[in-house]
Amino acid sequence: MLNEKKLETLKQYLQRCVEDGTFPGCNCAVITKDDKWTCSVGYKQLVPEKEVNGLDTIYDLASISKVLVTTTCILKLIEEGTITLKTKIAEILPQFGQKELTIKDCITHSSGLPADINGYKQMKDDAEMIEAVWKMELEYPTGTQVKYSDVNFILLGLVIAQLKGSLDGYAKQVMFEPLEMKETGYRPAASLRSRCCAEEVMESRGGVVRGVVHDGKAFKLGGVSGHAGVFSTLEDISHYITMLLNDGVYNGQRFFSKRTIELLQKCQTVGLNEKRSIGWVLSDPNYALGDYASDACLYHTGFSGPSIIVDFKLGIGVITLANRVHPTRSNTKILTARNNIHNLALQAADDIL
Repeated sequence: MLNEKKLETLKQYLQRCVEDGTFPGCNCAVITKDDKWTCSVGYKQLVPEKEVNGLDTIYDLASISKVLVTTTCILKLIEEGTITLKTKIAEILPQFGQKELTIKDCITHSSGLPADINGYKQMKDDAEMIEAVWKMELEYPTGTQVKYSDVNFILLGLVIAQLKGSLDGYAKQVMFEPLEMKETGYRPAASLRSRCCAEEVMESRGGVVRGVVHDGKAFKLGGVSGHAGVFSTLEDISHYITMLLNDGVYNGQRFFSKRTIELLQKCQTVGLNEKRSIGWVLSDPNYALGDYASDACLYHTGFSGPSIIVDFKLGIGVITLANRVHPTRSNTKILTARNNIHNLALQAADDIL
């Protein structure tokens, strides 16, 4: 049973974050395997006019797409025996020039590939971007350090699409439908745009970005990519977190094997500069996990403001959905606020006295 007093303190803090401009609005959930608390504060849009936020607001998950969807699809492919972590990317994508890089190298960000695609904004189309990926050189020797890279997950998305026809189609089949994530996906329909929160004001894209992926590379790739592009709601994501906390079971049906849940809690980058699980940051003190997080904790953020933390030892998950880039990406107050949010949320499973 969650501690309502602690949660009310958390809600008050989130409201103060709205008032001091940390983000326009925020939807937050604190989840245990048999309980859930949600709240909504602030606004989903400030300009050109204010619109009040609500629990049904659809958020651009930015890089949380990497762990929520792409990593899940890769784990499903491992479970079904199609690939392993040691499978080489070029075995599936023979156009790719780095013949020795593996799924593990990319999914732990230890591949050696650059963080970004240089000059992608000037590239004429998605084909030119993908061609640049095929030809990429390594910046450092594979497996010697962790360096976060969108390119790693662009490749993983292409792997999934090559094996299963499309990334978005496979995700819908093996994840969104089984977990009843009915409002999760890529490229929201125009009819849903009014429920999406507003993102950055970008004159190059006609003003306020809303209901269309904010990430520039994902936008150029047509809205579907392994590194970004997923839109979702607090309710839908909570189904995924509940499944993780219930050892891979959702609504009485097994989604992940117990071995997969154990695999997610294993450090894959021992001895390197960051602790990484498969896809996720793993209990790394350099990240804004808060002061109470255990050593069995998954974490990830998105550039536009969202974050997810899943602490298996404490048996609690925290989803924070925010659009801190509205109206401008120069607002970085959330980097400080996240530690406070997690401190307050991770105490919410304390015994009630």
